[in-house]
Amino acid sequence: MLSRVAESLFWMSRYFERAENTARFLDVNFNLLLDLNNITHTENPNYWIALILVTSDRERFNDLYKEYNAHTVTDYLVFNKNNPNSITSCIGLARENARSIIESISSEMWEQVNNLYHYLQSVTPQFVHNDPYSFYKEIKNSSHLFQGITDNTFSHNEGWDFIQIAKYLERTDNIARLIDVKYHMLLPELHSSLEESEDSTDIVAGSVDIIQWMAVLKSCSALEAFRKVYLSKIDPDNILRFLILDRSFPRSINFSVCAAEDALWRISGSSRHRYVNNADRLIGKMEAELSYTSIEDIYSKGLHLYLADLEQRLVKIGEQVHLTYFAYHTPEIEPQDVEEALPFTGVAGGRANWSQAQQQQQQ
Repeated sequence: MLSRVAESLFWMSRYFERAENTARFLDVNFNLLLDLNNITHTENPNYWIALILVTSDRERFNDLYKEYNAHTVTDYLVFNKNNPNSITSCIGLARENARSIIESISSEMWEQVNNLYHYLQSVTPQFVHNDPYSFYKEIKNSSHLFQGITDNTFSHNEGWDFIQIAKYLERTDNIARLIDVKYHMLLPELHSSLEESEDSTDIVAGSVDIIQWMAVLKSCSALEAFRKVYLSKIDPDNILRFLILDRSFPRSINFSVCAAEDALWRISGSSRHRYVNNADRLIGKMEAELSYTSIEDIYSKGLHLYLADLEQRLVKIGEQVHLTYFAYHTPEIEPQDVEEALPFTGVAGGRANWSQAQQQQQQ
């Protein structure tokens, strides 16, 4: 397979998954505010700052908007074309990648990408503000339909494996960001504001805690699956255990890493006791550590530090996938520090953060 085709398949899949996850975060946040409205003050901008922190775009957002609220955050994450991670930008880039390899994908896949792209062009901000539920449901359903069409109309060869690698690396990164930002940084601030309020009570604080943790599960479509495994009350330890370490739920970190590992190893021929390249080594190391990690181990390291380290390791895996399969280079003359190098972007010979490389190529 041509590296150009593999790279376009990879980024087409990654951008679709990113758009779906952004829609999930926004949809759940709107519903979270409705649930909290009767028991606590919901105009706190912290509820909206969290969504920007998940995408690591706070500086760019502050350059464009003066405050955090439903209108500004929705505009930035859905419509703003200056934000490369907005839903509109992601679907546009997914469509461009699909168009560049239209002869390599099925007509049904192209039709689905194209339909969603034109749907987004026809939607207005006012429509989203008036009926966010219908809009975000359309984005999520379109992503599910695209994945189903891909699985059923695209040959399960190397190209399909690159699609799976992209999907599961992106999913792992998004779940880690969601847990880290929304419930390690935001929740303590909310609790402190409740404790300072004269009207706050332990019952209110406990209710907010439960609703917030349910929102985390809903963001991953995991609430029903969680309840089937853990029949007791909503408990943060069990939620983190389920979303990070569970090997059977398709949106947990452990499951996603295993799925990405399987796809990488199918392409290279690596096995449990023999890795072929650096990408296989790094993903195999991560999978092995997750297999033997307990929630107590995560707490002993610190949840924030653990997830930040995981996100950095995902970046390294992505870099190595790029260097191994997509970058135009001669391996024998790569510099000795190639493992630490960021991938070539194709723009004036420069280098940039690997997750933005394809976006810069499209500009």
